[in-house]
Amino acid sequence: MELKLHPDIKAPLKKLCDDPKTTIVVLSGSDRIVLDDNFGEYNMWLAAEHGMFLRHTKGEWMTTMPENLCMDWVDSVKHVFEYFTERTPRSHFELRETSLVWNYKYADVEFGRLQARDMLQHLWTGPISNASVDVVRGGRSVEVRAVGVTKGAAIDRILGEIVHHKGMKSPIDCVLCIGHFLAKDEDVYTFFEPELPCESPPPARAMVANHVKTSVPNTLASQSGPRASRLKKQRSLSTLEKKETNPGSAIALQPALQDRMPLHEGASVLDLKGDNYFSCAVGRKRSNARYLLGSADTVVSLLKELGH
Repeated sequence: MELKLHPDIKAPLKKLCDDPKTTIVVLSGSDRIVLDDNFGEYNMWLAAEHGMFLRHTKGEWMTTMPENLCMDWVDSVKHVFEYFTERTPRSHFELRETSLVWNYKYADVEFGRLQARDMLQHLWTGPISNASVDVVRGGRSVEVRAVGVTKGAAIDRILGEIVHHKGMKSPIDCVLCIGHFLAKDEDVYTFFEPELPCESPPPARAMVANHVKTSVPNTLASQSGPRASRLKKQRSLSTLEKKETNPGSAIALQPALQDRMPLHEGASVLDLKGDNYFSCAVGRKRSNARYLLGSADTVVSLLKELGH
């Protein structure tokens, strides 16, 4: 399935990317090829497969993937996905480096839901019954990914590399995080605001572009930027849990991002005040985000306002 940008987003996105005081990050579940094809021409950061791979568009891809990530379950899950793809017209699946996704967006809705339910039964009773995986069911998709692979879990590693790359010393003055995330990936919001209840997200508030225009200062980061006082507390829960359950394990990055950025440097640039953080869920009525944007068209309008 070919993914393309909204036709009206290119001009405002380029304007924001070319602002030296603005850092744009696209954090996606898609693979590296998709991000390269759609965003390679912009001056921005790309984080593929829920942040497991990272690069600036002027540099090369690097991995932030934990060295001990177990992927032994992939082949058996792939066979199940192939089976259901053959039996569900207009469905397809994607094999990524850290996950597999079966999508029935273009299939008959009711039949697709029945197939998805049967697929989950097959998976839980067989291939993944004892595997360290998360199963994430979307509106019209089923994704199996390694435990701990979420957008929120990757943010601290992504920010560490950006801070080092830009040599940032002064605090980030504003963060705007916009996304249409599955519930599993709403930790991208709770990373910044741990006091929010994860079980029952509150209704998001409607957001108008004029309010954001008058409130958002010059520095904009898309899908990134926790405040320093919460960084230690919020550090990738999957990483902390692994260290507690397996003291001998460690996160290895290529290159070793953690070794290259002193802790005090990160704290000095991630001192974000709550009033300068804007989180926006697109097309959702309930979310851990602070605001609601109705559609992709509204996102484009907002970016145009920010670019003026």
